[in-house]
Amino acid sequence: MNTNHLISKKDLLAVMGISYGQLYRWKRQRLIPEEWFIKQSAYTGQETFFPREQILSRIQSILELKDKYSLDELARLLSPGTSDTEFSRGELEDFAEIDQELLGGLPKDRKYTYPELGFLSALSALPLSGKERAVLAQKGLDYRGIRDARACVVFSAGGEDCLAFSDAAGGIAFDRSVRVLGTLPLDEEAARLKMKYENKGNERI
Repeated sequence: MNTNHLISKKDLLAVMGISYGQLYRWKRQRLIPEEWFIKQSAYTGQETFFPREQILSRIQSILELKDKYSLDELARLLSPGTSDTEFSRGELEDFAEIDQELLGGLPKDRKYTYPELGFLSALSALPLSGKERAVLAQKGLDYRGIRDARACVVFSAGGEDCLAFSDAAGGIAFDRSVRVLGTLPLDEEAARLKMKYENKGNERI
């Protein structure tokens, strides 16, 4: 596993200013996925690590919202796969996070879920051309397991941009012949969109 994508429990508590008790309470309340707690050997023995980008973003969201929602409500908001909400191609234009040029190449006769929106949003943030994003978007949406994927690595191999999906919290390691263009935290991006838009209805911003 590529440890560059990880942060230790000790560093996490220090960076976010939270306690051990808070961290494990949020775990019990399903605010932080069990699989994000990764046990690895270290010089001090066995330590717990987390996927860096996902856990930092998740805890920041919890801290910002814990006084506004109950823990049960937060658990629902932070689990994009539990939502039955679907969006038409036209409704995607209301999501500022999704590149408008990318949207132009998407099918108009299908519905889109929060996990798929998380993929499109994360893809839109990569430094690629609109055409390149559109090609990758179609590849990703054609993948049947996208709704259960937690991460996606965009990489270039043999002159072609490709995608590798993972249902694990850690990164995907490649040899040096592969050029990684970006790692997309799909579950966290989908959760962020859901928190922002779930209760806004026609008042989405």
